Amino acid sequence: MAFDFNGKRVYIAPHTPRTTMFQKSFCEYYPNAECLGFIDKTKEGDEIFKLDTIIETPFDAILILSQNHFSSIYDDYTVHIPKSKLIKIDIIDNRYHFFDERDISRQKYAAIPQKLRMKFLSLLTRFIDAFGFKRSKNVFIAKSFVGTNTKMLYLHTATRYTNTVLLTDNQHQLSQFKIHGFPVAPLLSLKAIWNIAWGKNLIMDQGNYTEPLKHLSPHQKTIQMWHGIPLKRMNRLTDITYDYLVSTSDYVNETSLSHVIVAKEYKDYGYPRNDLLLKEHSEYDLLLCDHNLYKLAKSTFGTQTKVIVYMPTHREASTELENPKTPLIPLDFNLLDHSLKILNAILIVKLHPFIMQFYQSFAPEGGYEHIHFHSSQGDVYPILKYADILITDYSSVYFDFLLLNRPIIFFDYDYEEYSGNMGGFVYDYEKNAPGGKIKTQNDLIVILQSIVQDKESFASQRTNIKDLFFAYQDMYSSERIVKNLIKSSVIL
Repeated sequence: MAFDFNGKRVYIAPHTPRTTMFQKSFCEYYPNAECLGFIDKTKEGDEIFKLDTIIETPFDAILILSQNHFSSIYDDYTVHIPKSKLIKIDIIDNRYHFFDERDISRQKYAAIPQKLRMKFLSLLTRFIDAFGFKRSKNVFIAKSFVGTNTKMLYLHTATRYTNTVLLTDNQHQLSQFKIHGFPVAPLLSLKAIWNIAWGKNLIMDQGNYTEPLKHLSPHQKTIQMWHGIPLKRMNRLTDITYDYLVSTSDYVNETSLSHVIVAKEYKDYGYPRNDLLLKEHSEYDLLLCDHNLYKLAKSTFGTQTKVIVYMPTHREASTELENPKTPLIPLDFNLLDHSLKILNAILIVKLHPFIMQFYQSFAPEGGYEHIHFHSSQGDVYPILKYADILITDYSSVYFDFLLLNRPIIFFDYDYEEYSGNMGGFVYDYEKNAPGGKIKTQNDLIVILQSIVQDKESFASQRTNIKDLFFAYQDMYSSERIVKNLIKSSVIL
């Protein structure tokens, strides 16, 4: 549905880094609209209001942007606010989309089957408890895509123990596991509900599918691995309390993840995905990885030609109200391809799915000679083992790459804007990002030349940070998690 907010008075809810970024885009796109401020139940500030204080004030709409908590916010607001004034905002293909009362009603109707599945899950877990049946399944849950921590721990468990299953709604990735004979099921199917109800351990590395966890029995355990050491600030996720959260050190748990994820116990067993950086790879380790790029990196590593991997984080500030017309990353890939030829290097790029689609639409018909794009939702960690240099910015991948003690370049061209949008960083960026920091493509080429000539000087700083963030620096993270949290509950 088309919306025109020019001349309208709107509030935005809730107050988060994501909604402040949306406010900026909204005001630029609708210069004649009046943004009255934010509505938030818990936060306070000059532009932040409680719902009961604005009910009698004149306004035209409340724009709600919350992927995880929209339903609860909407239900709270409809007690006092006409539904016609409530607009839902979703991010689809890196664009903001608006949904009115009719759209929201349709979406709620479409969600009825899922609500019935959750009701069935609740009844089934109670039935199992009431009759004293013992659970033994290890159930891995992956919504939208299979994260690398989930992939590696699942493979480690499924190849050693029975009663292990992976649930995902990513049909392409599901089929890859299925082809190799691994037990899988569609995430939203009744088979998935059956497996969740019989799960002794529910294991995941994301926080975007917590609804089933609210219907579990006290006899079931939840294990959250998350998807990396957070540098950027995140809102505390309070809708679920996990039994265990696994990270890389007590320092990480105490200083960051315990402020984001609520868990009964915090463990420092390490990330399963980091086993891929240090071990010899099996056939199954390469699932979801681009085999051609893997072979290229492995055969090139240790030769005169340098292997470089570029993995920038996704920038929500790049989300727009229309399709972007300018590059989302300040790189001229044609020029960069020529520079890489001179440097005798290859570059493997892994971008966010939408940004990947954007750049591939402008790539030469035959592709680039020295630049290769990896699937956005694939697993690039096996390739990282054979990378001489990592280029990134604020992504958690750089912490993991410290285990290899190889050069890291921080292409932080939007540092001021990004850190401002995110409310700063969890850890001091200057002290905890051990590598050259550059803003332009010219700077990137200069620093790459320096590293190729072995003039890089951050090795000792990398070691110091690695020792702080990693309690274990080996390839046995998966085994520790299985031994301490999973093994006692599986059937051999």
